[in-house]
Amino acid sequence: MSAAFKVLRTRDLVISVPSDRGPVAAVRGLDVQVARGETLAIVGESGCGKTLTALALAGLLPEGVKVTSGAVELLGEDVTALDDNGWRAQRGRRIAFVFQDPMAALNPVLRVGEQIVEALNAHQQLSAQQAREEALALLKRVKLPDPAQSFSAYPHQLSGGMRQRALIAIAIANRPDILIADEPTTALDATVQAEILQLLQSLQRDSGMALVIITHDLNLVARWADRVMVMYAGRAVEDRSADSLFDGSLHPYTRALMAARPHRRPKGAPRPRLAEIEGRVPSADQIGLGCAFAGRCEFATPRCEAASPESLRVARGVVWCHAVNEGRLGLDLAMKALA
Repeated sequence: MSAAFKVLRTRDLVISVPSDRGPVAAVRGLDVQVARGETLAIVGESGCGKTLTALALAGLLPEGVKVTSGAVELLGEDVTALDDNGWRAQRGRRIAFVFQDPMAALNPVLRVGEQIVEALNAHQQLSAQQAREEALALLKRVKLPDPAQSFSAYPHQLSGGMRQRALIAIAIANRPDILIADEPTTALDATVQAEILQLLQSLQRDSGMALVIITHDLNLVARWADRVMVMYAGRAVEDRSADSLFDGSLHPYTRALMAARPHRRPKGAPRPRLAEIEGRVPSADQIGLGCAFAGRCEFATPRCEAASPESLRVARGVVWCHAVNEGRLGLDLAMKALA
């Protein structure tokens, strides 16, 4: 990926959260890269650091949570140390965010149209009539069935899928270079989920924006992402093209996640029991020097607990695992790693 085409990039990002013993690193040494027109999915269990990472990329970390080292670059510009005013100038224009719960993200006492107009006025000089026309065009672009009615509606008067579309309209109002969507389909039924993802893909195709999707849904990732970063306990463990990851995941944690996916019921047979990953994700203040997954990994050795694995270039990506590096996961995986 040429540096000229990287819309978003982090270098050795560390995000610290407060604790009784002082700040502890909840995200450690993360390198994220997203190219124009690319869809990156960041996946992992709850508590792995996905959402913290997403919030840091948009300068939205909650009070007390800070980027303590590393850098965030947006269109080649280091934005790590921006203050609130600096981030407000970036958000909406260069980078936009779609939150998981549109009912919480939308202002309940303002009509949907007013909120879109507010987003437009934050970065553009438009007359009241121009702003209204642009807002209506945006509502039509996100395929709300009656843009004029939706413009005048309050958030509670719309369905969940319609609220999510309205939130996307606000996010794309100023044609951002990158859109971050945090679990954008969690509260929606399967049909509406597909519609929202098709909408995001269509908007991306039309504008060339980069897209980062935060999710725990690997089935969603398989269909919509170009590249997948798997996170565990605040670190990336595998970062590869979606095709190569689903063709043969390498890290034991990624393999365990794949095995834990729901599968179709075999014809004439009972539904298979879901695989489980024994143990729990360690909290930020429980992580030692080694691989955080070592306590749950069947391939772990004393070295895994003593030293953090180095990155290893593999087929169309990177993996961080001593067992992969040392060829301890079997011939099939060794051959994939060398591909």
